Amino acid sequence: MPTNLEQLLAANEALKREIAERIVALERTEAIARISEENPDPVMRVTADCHVVYANRPAMTLLAMWEIETGDRLPVAWCQAVAAAIRERKMIEEELECGDKFYALMIQSVANGEYVNIFGRDITKRKETEDQIVNYDDVTGLPNRALFQDRLKQVLSHARRTSKLAAVHLVDLDDFKVINETMGLDAGDALLKGVAERLSAVIRTSDTVARLGGDEFGVIQVEPADTDGVAVLAHKLLDCLQPPFHIKDQQVHSGASIGITVYPNDAGNPDEMLRNADMALYHGKGEGRGGYRFFVAKMNDDIQNRRQLEADMRLGIERGEFLLHYQPKLHLGSDRVTGYEALIRWQHPERGFMPPGQFIAVAERSKLIVPLGEWALKEACRQNKHWTDLGLGAGKVAVNLSAVQLNEVALTAMIKKALDETGLDPAQLELEITESLAMKNPDSTVGLFNDLAKLGLSLSIDDFGTGYSSLAYLKNFPVQRIKIDKTFVDDIGQGKNGNANSGAIARAVTTLGHSFGMEITAEGVENEAQLGFLRDLGCDEIQGYYFSRPQPAAEAEKFLRAFMATSKPVQVHDRRRGGVDRRHSRVARPARRK
Repeated sequence: MPTNLEQLLAANEALKREIAERIVALERTEAIARISEENPDPVMRVTADCHVVYANRPAMTLLAMWEIETGDRLPVAWCQAVAAAIRERKMIEEELECGDKFYALMIQSVANGEYVNIFGRDITKRKETEDQIVNYDDVTGLPNRALFQDRLKQVLSHARRTSKLAAVHLVDLDDFKVINETMGLDAGDALLKGVAERLSAVIRTSDTVARLGGDEFGVIQVEPADTDGVAVLAHKLLDCLQPPFHIKDQQVHSGASIGITVYPNDAGNPDEMLRNADMALYHGKGEGRGGYRFFVAKMNDDIQNRRQLEADMRLGIERGEFLLHYQPKLHLGSDRVTGYEALIRWQHPERGFMPPGQFIAVAERSKLIVPLGEWALKEACRQNKHWTDLGLGAGKVAVNLSAVQLNEVALTAMIKKALDETGLDPAQLELEITESLAMKNPDSTVGLFNDLAKLGLSLSIDDFGTGYSSLAYLKNFPVQRIKIDKTFVDDIGQGKNGNANSGAIARAVTTLGHSFGMEITAEGVENEAQLGFLRDLGCDEIQGYYFSRPQPAAEAEKFLRAFMATSKPVQVHDRRRGGVDRRHSRVARPARRK
């Protein structure tokens, strides 16, 4: 057994070690305390029962915000975080906003859960960066849709308390997609930045302009005096976009259309405001671009009808409810049918027979015109190949292309596929594009027309005389035919001065087209006076109810057989090779309009 002396010596050594360890611990504590005091970020020590036993100077700001002092308990929410850190024995991180700063507070359990240390880290710059990413558009620097809706919510709340007005202007750029496709994405971004700058320059500091996505901008107008004041701002927004933008050493024009809704007249919350403005924009663009339109309640019914029609159309395409009618075209120099125009119709199961004017606009807006147009092209090619195989000599079938189809990258491939699958000779297909559409972006149109012409098909400009064509561009288009718009044919034979004045445009178009080596077709011929004038004028081809209305395929075939049996076809001369004498050509007996 150890003696009393040995025990005393051992106890003395143990006491020395304990004293040394306490000295080291004290030095560490003092060092930590000095470090904590020197730390620019908050540092706190909190007991397991959530009392603050230590807080450095930066942490005092947090205690002041919580309205406590050293020795007091933390707020309930933070006590729960402390308990979780002790219970789970891991570091927990929580974010805290304090005045104009943001902190990440890391709560770490120590000393077997007797207390926790809380270390704060200033993340204000990071939060500002995140806010920029989350709430602002990266191209224009404007507020994005999320921030726009948040601000609109605040504006409407203020307007509700003060009984003031508020307005939303939905600004949609014209032809942005064309600029993107023809000049590149960089040019599109440059245009968006230019638009953002101009819109920002005409609004007040209390108003908000945001980029909502794509080529759509939104403007929140705070407390306009009345609807006239709303209209004044709409005019300013449109006017500021009229001058050309200078992009890649080119002048780029991009107008806009605006849909407007006013609080509290039209809606009571941000979602309704945006929906109503979108309805107004849709109706406004349907009446012509470049203007503004206020929302009215009837638009909601129209939109619901459009949505239902769109849903029906999707099903109709799947169920085969669409069909083509064919209107024959008569060549005045040979007295024979030289082609048909394929016109789409819809046999709706509930609404009955529907002409294109009742659904084409919906098809284009919803992009359903793409599958619908592809079906129509293939069906027209199939039908014409069938007539050709029967030896009926139906000539060319003409199919219309819409603006949406022209913007499709795979348009040429789709047309080639239709020709290949049906076996139709490309020379028996004619594609019609309206003059206004062709002149929308003539440089791009020339390239597309050249690609299509390489397939061996024919191209025609429809509704000519309504789109103010540049003669220089028209000369460069690989177009075989110009169609005089029906509105100019309607005037022939009317008025005191007779045909000479009433048909001036028809005469000018015919002369112009022939000078470029193109054939001329007159649409909407409905009486003998029009027919006689056009024949004397040297018009190549007519189309209209005076000769035949559009007919289903079976009826069109019967018409073609009957016409071949009663008329005596003669050789068709190509105008580019000399033409024929139309003054003595015989015209078959017309089928009068019923």
